[in-house]
Amino acid sequence: MKFFSKSILAATAALGFAGAVQAAIVEVSTDITADTRFTRDNVYVVTKVIYLLPPAKLTVEPGTTIRAARADITGFANSPGSIVVSRGAKLIGNATADDPIIFTSLDDPFVPGGAKTIPATVTGSAGSVTITPQSYAIDGATSSNAFAYSKECGGIVLLGRTPLGYDRDGDANFLTWDGTTHGGVDATGTVTSETIAYPNTFTTATGNGTGFALIEGLTNSVVTLTTAFDPDGAGSVFAPSTSFNPGFFGGVDENDNSGVLRFWSHRYGGYNLAANNEINGLTMGGLGRGTIIEFQEVAQNADDGFEWFGGYVNNRYIASILNGDDCFDDDFGYSGNSQFLFAINDNESYNRSGWGNGTDGTSVGRNTFAVSDKIVESDGSEPDNSRVTPQTNHWAYNFTFIGNKGANVAPAAQDSAIQFRLGSNEQWLRGVSEDIHGPVFVVGNSTTTPVDTKGDLLDTLYFNFGSVSTGTDADNTVGLTVTNISQLRGKGHATKNGLDPRLIDDTSADSVARDDIGSDPARSGVLNFFSPVRHRGAFRDNNWLSGWSWSSAVDLINKADDNVARPVVTLSVASTTVSASFAADTTETVGADAVVYVIERSTDGRTFVPFASVKDGGANDADAAAGQITLADSGYTFSGSPVHYRVIPQ
Repeated sequence: MKFFSKSILAATAALGFAGAVQAAIVEVSTDITADTRFTRDNVYVVTKVIYLLPPAKLTVEPGTTIRAARADITGFANSPGSIVVSRGAKLIGNATADDPIIFTSLDDPFVPGGAKTIPATVTGSAGSVTITPQSYAIDGATSSNAFAYSKECGGIVLLGRTPLGYDRDGDANFLTWDGTTHGGVDATGTVTSETIAYPNTFTTATGNGTGFALIEGLTNSVVTLTTAFDPDGAGSVFAPSTSFNPGFFGGVDENDNSGVLRFWSHRYGGYNLAANNEINGLTMGGLGRGTIIEFQEVAQNADDGFEWFGGYVNNRYIASILNGDDCFDDDFGYSGNSQFLFAINDNESYNRSGWGNGTDGTSVGRNTFAVSDKIVESDGSEPDNSRVTPQTNHWAYNFTFIGNKGANVAPAAQDSAIQFRLGSNEQWLRGVSEDIHGPVFVVGNSTTTPVDTKGDLLDTLYFNFGSVSTGTDADNTVGLTVTNISQLRGKGHATKNGLDPRLIDDTSADSVARDDIGSDPARSGVLNFFSPVRHRGAFRDNNWLSGWSWSSAVDLINKADDNVARPVVTLSVASTTVSASFAADTTETVGADAVVYVIERSTDGRTFVPFASVKDGGANDADAAAGQITLADSGYTFSGSPVHYRVIPQ
């Protein structure tokens, strides 16, 4: 176990916004090379780019606050506070809605314990630096507030060992990856005799379909590990070595495991190391299916909210809030699945009503240098229009996208909903897209050879938009329906408690059949990933951001008491049947329909698989009493090992 020195005792910090302990400020200023635990009774200050090196595991307890330094503070090098989980290492942050993990700036007061957890000083390269907190106030007569800041720190970077759609070796041959064999083809598709050699010299020019790349936002460096790292697990491809490049990602394992991130709020990140070289809110490079990404919020980041550079990781319940570039960005042949995605775009020069400031006409939004770009931008493999595989193939269901039509200063091309670029093969279904300044759908040229764009945008409602689509879409299937009213309860960008992205009336959305998700043998476990729900959008009756997120803490979202109550589940066993019973929320009767609950099970307490949905009085409800639900799980073979269940209201 690695211990960090504890400095400066802070005043009382509240845990979970209740209860009090004496919290210590713990500075993290060296790479993590052994198994380490961040505990909820401390506040951790990351003073630079910190690498978690293999085979170390960092466990972050639920309820922990991690603060990160800005690289332009006197005494700090050009190395913003960030945590980079190098390939072969693991980050375990399995938090809860009651006790989320928060990664934020040095002086963000919207955390458990509030301003009392802000460090008075932080140790930089030139010694102790006094921290003068900025005003994040959301009430009072000041133009500085929670919405004014970005690039106050770096971010979280997760790196794994999956194949990448990337080739920078400088020759005319492009390498392919199909999971079992490797072969070279040129730009016309002709098989070549190129010998596939994995690079042993790491530069930004090396890499191929099964090779390596340097992750965006970091610089090339080499460290010496105490123990030789075997990146393949068996030494069959790469020789174990103590010489290690911590910022590189890629490999040969589609099911690689970089850890668990559940209920994290990432705030005020995106500090740029150099021009056009910012850190994303959550950067995922080559993550495998063994990595768990659920209930993640990125807010006020200067660059993208979420970006996938290759990989096969799956994602659920992820929110990109007022970030400075794309909300969701695919690249390097990312081939995962996502469900329940929410994005609200842009945050430029607003007069925010109801917060107490800005009412005198003072603009209190973020500066225009952080103008947002696309909500979704999907790129193929690198370089563009090459035959490097894997190509990008992202399947996403249930999304709600809110642009900023009417208040946006960006050109229309910068504020579109979904853009598929060359070499991407996407499936985006069951969405709600509103207030889009530009087109709802932008597609790459589907006739460009050798690689075209073949994306589908289906079963999506849109309202208040600039245009429907642009680009050549002959090879793309578009199923969009315009509506004459908003489908959402509240879209207030600038009004306190004005954002409520739940559906007003899901009568039409509830009629969508679940079985059109489809089955693709090449996509491992795809039908075991998607929740069996019929509604469009990321939210139906339950706002899953409520309570634990930055959006909730700063009063952006509506925190009214009518949000769906969290169910308290009782389990009972009879022979081989497990029954889950809980009280149904009866306050939501939107569209004359009851709240839908998704039931999931897990054999390891880590990976949960949705297997049924139920509503009070519905077909799967075995309890005839109104307001009470019982669902019997009899289709699963129980082997005697513990089985975990969770219930998520929609």
